[in-house]
Amino acid sequence: MSKRISAFILSSLLSVCLLFAQEGTAKQAIKNEADKLNQPAFFQGMAISLEIGAPLAHLLGTDAMTSEAGLRLNFKNKYFPIAELGHSKYDTTNEDTQIHFKTNAPYFRLGMDINMLKNKLQENRLLAGFRVGYSTYKFNIDGPNMTDPIWGNTGPLSYENISGKRLWLEIVFGLESAIFKHFHMGFSIRYKHKLHEKTPSEANPYYIPGFGHTDNGFRATYNLYFDLTRKIKGKK
Repeated sequence: MSKRISAFILSSLLSVCLLFAQEGTAKQAIKNEADKLNQPAFFQGMAISLEIGAPLAHLLGTDAMTSEAGLRLNFKNKYFPIAELGHSKYDTTNEDTQIHFKTNAPYFRLGMDINMLKNKLQENRLLAGFRVGYSTYKFNIDGPNMTDPIWGNTGPLSYENISGKRLWLEIVFGLESAIFKHFHMGFSIRYKHKLHEKTPSEANPYYIPGFGHTDNGFRATYNLYFDLTRKIKGKK
């Protein structure tokens, strides 16, 4: 009799344990499905970007006039491959030396940003990424009479259509916020570093389209994004 009772108790305990195990497995399965539903779909659409900081700075008095647009893809609201194409004009005269420098050329960049925020379903983003930029350009430089330090000849400084090329890397950190329906506003700090350059022997450029002044350093950008397509954020 006692053996039957013990067997019944043991069987009951095993049934209870099995029931809890099945319930735990079911809850975990439901949680996993809910987590999947809370993840963004793979392709979230694409957007056009306009860099508005440089035109505003030109209106305030800077010598550079730059127009730049980009096309950006959105994968899972985390990965943002982007291509940027721009055109820059620069025209300035040094007040001390009276040397006049002028350039006018296009440039392009390719790269990617990564959304570092854990919650990928929200519209705001903390971005880190990179760009690889390239520009082939021509510039003019002229100025008052100068004396050759070797031969001693005196003559005006005047060069036209001098060609140059530069390849560079940009490390990007930025913030982006939704402002109205399909529109986002973004701010970024970029560290630009020269990778390769072909400089002319006649003279060095003062400004390089897409890169800025010739030394490595930090630059800031302000971008306006317009979503061309918008996916449902969560998976169906």
